[in-house]
Amino acid sequence: MQRRSPSPAWFLFWFAPLTAEYVSGSAPYLNPFIWLANLLLYGPGVLLIRELRVRWGKGWLAVFILAVAYMIAEEGLLLNTLFDPTKNTSGRLLGVNWVWTTGMLVVHTLVSLLAPLLIAEARFPERAAEPWLSRKAFYQLLVLFIVNVLGLGRLLAPHDRPGIAGFCWQLVIIGGCLWLAKNSPGPEWESRLATAAVRSARWWFFTSLAGMFTTMVAEFVFPALPLPGVIKVALMLTAFLTYLAWFRREGALAPAQKPILRFAAGCGIVSFWILLSPLMSLAKGNPGPVLFGAGTALFLWREHRRRLAAD
Repeated sequence: MQRRSPSPAWFLFWFAPLTAEYVSGSAPYLNPFIWLANLLLYGPGVLLIRELRVRWGKGWLAVFILAVAYMIAEEGLLLNTLFDPTKNTSGRLLGVNWVWTTGMLVVHTLVSLLAPLLIAEARFPERAAEPWLSRKAFYQLLVLFIVNVLGLGRLLAPHDRPGIAGFCWQLVIIGGCLWLAKNSPGPEWESRLATAAVRSARWWFFTSLAGMFTTMVAEFVFPALPLPGVIKVALMLTAFLTYLAWFRREGALAPAQKPILRFAAGCGIVSFWILLSPLMSLAKGNPGPVLFGAGTALFLWREHRRRLAAD
């Protein structure tokens, strides 16, 4: 009997929320309601963004643009953290917590989208350039995502929300991101200016991990400094964009890049949170982060061995 090949869409659906919420300790790991909410947020979100990039024939710049839309959907429409006047108000202006907003953009771009996509497409390299969803599945996930964001958000964060004008502005920005992404450069954009140097998977992993470490230190340290909000935002974005520039320069996002190297780069992002998971367990007072971190590390190690054998 022929063994049925695993579905890359299902893998990405389950893997996407793992690092962002559970290895990092951001979500309570024993709450089934939160499990369901995260699956219906991260799974559809990353799959829809990938599907748009592939069907439109665009490069990774489209993903980074759509990361803004995703961040607004989760942190604005769903959780209202971008506008909450009682928390994370550093750099608050015009009702927006700009320092927090910048930090959420960085985390969601790298952890919620880039790392899962790199790892999933490296795990299924023969299908990396093709759609993973049928038209019907695409619209089903879109409906689930919208219902989750607009419905659950009113239960989780019902207070201190912006008025109808703020709601409309969020939709306008999301629509603008969709338009910009659809009109962004194709995959050849990632191949320009890429270095021709030959690097090992180990080099990619440790360099990506070092870049992630530097970026996250910037996201944690700069908001705590006694600086004007605009300076904090500028410093945070500089660290973030420098890291993305490294990805482009080294060709991690180039269409012809070897899957094992893309996998190593994605693992570098995830491994920052794996290494941090024991501290997160101590801070949260539960073993959740370290258990999920150990399980994720084991999976990535086994997948690395499988990729080496395949290449």
